[in-house]
This record gives sequence, structure tokens and C-alpha cells, in this order.
Amino acid sequence: MAEIQLKSMAEDILKEKKGKILEFLVVKLEDEIIGISLKEVLEISKLLEIFEVPLSESYIKGVINLRGEIIPVVSLKEKIGLEEKTASNRLVIVETKLGKIALLVDAVLGVTKIEEDALEQNPMTSIYSDYISNVALSNFGFMSILDLSKVFKE
Repeated sequence: MAEIQLKSMAEDILKEKKGKILEFLVVKLEDEIIGISLKEVLEISKLLEIFEVPLSESYIKGVINLRGEIIPVVSLKEKIGLEEKTASNRLVIVETKLGKIALLVDAVLGVTKIEEDALEQNPMTSIYSDYISNVALSNFGFMSILDLSKVFKE
């Protein structure tokens, strides 16, 4: 009986030390690996027909009709300042302070789990570093964690 209690206490201590597990959708933008918190991701879609919106910002590529809901489409590369060398072919629908937005990305690599303790402060000074909250090593390689609240300010 005492052995079971000790084992249970040891498991509880390990859980506390392990820290919170965070989940990210991992996408590719050119050669960059970007993580988007799964809490903000609503769905992933193939490229749909995009209807242009006249006189909009250059990074706003238009709108899509997703099951009767009109959602703006944003080139994530252009929005954060990456040069667009290859065409994006996936949409990641996210929830932001501004509402739902469809992000154009090159590829969706998958989902990764990372311990909160494994996140490092952003050491980069790249063109898009203002939009990155943390960096981490994932099973997809070195990943920059995108802060959507910085990308889409009110």
C-alpha cells in the first residue's frame, strides 16, 4: 500500500516538473518553419477560389466563401515581410482579435507538441522577428512561434 502511494507521489512530482504541453500547427513559408498555436487554428483547407477586393492592402489577397462565410485571405509571407518566391497552396483558417482570417501558407507539415519550458526567447533580428514570440526545436526542425496578436493588431 505504501509503495503505491510513493509511486503516485513520484508521478505527481514528475508531472509538476514536466510543465505544460503546448501544441502547434507547423507550416512552411519558403525555407522557414513556423508554429501557430493550435488554440488559434480553426481548420486547414486546400486553396479555394479567391475573390479580389479592390483598393485593399497588398497582403490582402481577397476573400473566400467558406461554407457561406466570407473570410479575408492574407498572404502570411507578405504580411510579415518574407519575399514570396513560391506560390502558397494551403489555407489555414485562424481566429484572431479581428475575427476569422485565412492565411496563405506554402505547406502544412503537421502538429507538434512542445513543453512550455522548452520555448526559448526569440533571439532573431530577422525581417519578421517582431511577429515571433518564441523559438523551439520541434520534430520538424527549428521552429519560430508566430504571435498572431502581433501580426493582426486591432
